[in-house]
Amino acid sequence: MPQSKICFSVRFPGTPTEVRRNLRVIRSEISAHCRDEDMLGRIETVLAEVLNNVVEHALRDAGNQLIEVCGQQRKDGWHFCVCDTGCKLPKGELPGKEFPTLAEDLQDLPEGGFGWAMVHMLARDLTYCRSCGQNRLSFAIPWG
Repeated sequence: MPQSKICFSVRFPGTPTEVRRNLRVIRSEISAHCRDEDMLGRIETVLAEVLNNVVEHALRDAGNQLIEVCGQQRKDGWHFCVCDTGCKLPKGELPGKEFPTLAEDLQDLPEGGFGWAMVHMLARDLTYCRSCGQNRLSFAIPWG
């Protein structure tokens, strides 16, 4: 477990192409200080789900908007904050922790719900707020 705090911040246009490119940038930044492949995989999975949801839902009708991701390595793991100026989350709260039931036929399964359940499973201390027209999601990925 590292002793020093490492911080980074990336800001990029909210498009699928930029999400993919910046996930590689973030992974490269973190892997320079963390060689734990399990941790890197968990971070990348959570960030990919969160960022793709921002693009697909929050920024869908928002035009040319930016996303900012800040990360900090701490004693207990990696902490992140994702900010955007898109639409707020429905009801102003995070989607649920439960995986959709799989008792239905494949074509009747819901489109969403699996990703957020996975985010809740892999991340800790998830908090969402909307202030001054900005969405702010913070969470931690603990050391394995």
